[in-house]
Amino acid sequence: MKKIIVTFLLAITCAFAAYTQKIGNLQGIYYQAVAIDEDGKEIVGLDIDNKPLNAKTIGVRFTITKGLNGAIEWEETHTTNTDKYGLFNLIIGKGKPTGKALYTKMLDIPWIDADQFLKVEIATKNDDNYKLVSNQQFMSVPYSFYTDDIADNAITTDKILDSAILNRDIHTEAIDSRTILQETILAEDIATGAVTTSEILDSTILNLDISTSSIDSRTILNSTILNEDMGNGSVDSRVVLDSSLINGDLRTGAVDSRTILDASIENIDLNSSSVDTRTILNGTILNEDIADSTIDLTSKVTGVLPVSRGGTGNPNFSANSLLISNTDSSSITSLGRATDGQIPVGVTDAAPRLKVLAGREGINVTNTPDSIIISSGIFGIYTTEIDSVDIGIINSKDSWLSPRISLTGVKFGTLLHGALDFDLQGCQISVYVTGPDAIQVSIFNGTLNGIDLGITRKLRLLVLN
Repeated sequence: MKKIIVTFLLAITCAFAAYTQKIGNLQGIYYQAVAIDEDGKEIVGLDIDNKPLNAKTIGVRFTITKGLNGAIEWEETHTTNTDKYGLFNLIIGKGKPTGKALYTKMLDIPWIDADQFLKVEIATKNDDNYKLVSNQQFMSVPYSFYTDDIADNAITTDKILDSAILNRDIHTEAIDSRTILQETILAEDIATGAVTTSEILDSTILNLDISTSSIDSRTILNSTILNEDMGNGSVDSRVVLDSSLINGDLRTGAVDSRTILDASIENIDLNSSSVDTRTILNGTILNEDIADSTIDLTSKVTGVLPVSRGGTGNPNFSANSLLISNTDSSSITSLGRATDGQIPVGVTDAAPRLKVLAGREGINVTNTPDSIIISSGIFGIYTTEIDSVDIGIINSKDSWLSPRISLTGVKFGTLLHGALDFDLQGCQISVYVTGPDAIQVSIFNGTLNGIDLGITRKLRLLVLN
């Protein structure tokens, strides 16, 4: 897209707003200008330069300095709008003071020095980004600010009344605006060869007759040429048919499809089937241009999607394999297919490995297609009661032996460990197998005193095969 840099050409009209009032009633200095786009716009077929910056809100800063770029004697800012021709009008003295000036009133400026310069700066976007467009010296003292320097009897604009200058005051044969009647200046009064409007025929002025920078088709404002100004058969926008303008008709640098601004082409401007995906450049379609659910990634994504984009970074994997990340996490790889009972086992600073659990003495491991069973010789912890047995008192150095107790699954060689649910007070307990599915409990009192262990006690057993 072409970046347009805007500068300004200014036409200044200074007037004075005191009219016939006294100097103390000074209202300001009128300022009128046309803001012009120096680079212009480009259209098909020709360039338009110096187009006015129309209908824009702009910022204007006036600075009056002592000498060129000297001390600031007055400075103020304005915000204004240009009209459709780029024209704006302001009064210097009615703006917002910036507080940087030497004087607080324009009347205080020493105009009698006649060395004041007017600097004009404009911010095209009214954003305080001012650009210098002119810095020129006042060629006359505005408004005769220093009337005290004029002799008392001198004629001043305040003293010249309507009709104060009479005909008798004008030199004989002098011409003034009151004595030039219509048709007073005749064709014979014009030097031979001079051009008058009555003598300019159609087609009299040719391109070669136009001086450089004169008004030609490049500087004609919008709406300057009307339909009634065009000869019959002339080409205007109403008679340009589709395909009438071809690439060969376009001047180098003219506006073509490469320099069309966003939103310049609307749907209504497109012929059926005009734009297709073959002519859309990279970056032309943005996320906000795509409707929800428009793109189906299952059919749009090609190649291998990396892990950083949510993919695996790997195009293929073995069936029923376990997946892990590689050492730098740039892709997902396969650990391989596991056999019955294999599980991943971590390895320091390396990828996990598939291993099978194995047991040692007393621990059995059984691997099946869908499970791993770990077992040992300890097959149960039992709690039983010695019913209706009165242990009673066991004398010193004496033993007590229980009746046979049924316990399914025990046999000779089975290891037993037993405990009672109370304080044995120094006695020792032993549990042993007396036959298939039968055990007995023996309690020995090794103390020097008899011990009463009571009746009906609970026995807890650990059984090891």
